[in-house]
Amino acid sequence: MKNLGTMDRLLRVILAEICILIAFFWVAEEWQIPLYLIAAVMMFQAATATCSINTILGWNSCEVVRRKDKNLMTIFVVVALLLAGAGSYASSVITRNTFLGDAESVNASYSRTMQSLGEGNRENALTQYENLESTFGIFSQKYSKYRPLTVKFDGNFTGEMNNASSAISGSGKDIRQGDLVQGREKLMRAGPEIRKIMDR
Repeated sequence: MKNLGTMDRLLRVILAEICILIAFFWVAEEWQIPLYLIAAVMMFQAATATCSINTILGWNSCEVVRRKDKNLMTIFVVVALLLAGAGSYASSVITRNTFLGDAESVNASYSRTMQSLGEGNRENALTQYENLESTFGIFSQKYSKYRPLTVKFDGNFTGEMNNASSAISGSGKDIRQGDLVQGREKLMRAGPEIRKIMDR
């Protein structure tokens, strides 16, 4: 039996859109399927005008707002379209800028490390290298499961990350042992990969 009024149905469609936007743009893989399922349930409820929770609780909002209220439907369509369009665009831009900002932090740390290795100051070089390790580790952990739209469908991203990681970790032994020339030469291989990551 139908127990959802027009307003309740429209709110469910908007909430479903929000869940889809969050799942597609903002969260890691393990949260995407639950959010898509929630969105599907809410869309099904909106389409059938039925909510099992309302049935259990004995709630019925069918008479609260009647279907013939055309003004409400017009407002809803406008809001739904704005949310889908503006929400998608804003999410795409914001997540891309966040990604590029994180990548720039890695690149800045890499540049400082290369400079200190070139100067031959072992203590400073080791400090900068450890900062690079930490910065890249945080970046790698964040984007290992969470993929913003700018890299979501990019088949090269994983390879670039692996190559950069290999070069950074591969230079560590030489840097810690004080062989800054050899360490710098190995670490130099990370530069092109980091630039590829940033070139999005």
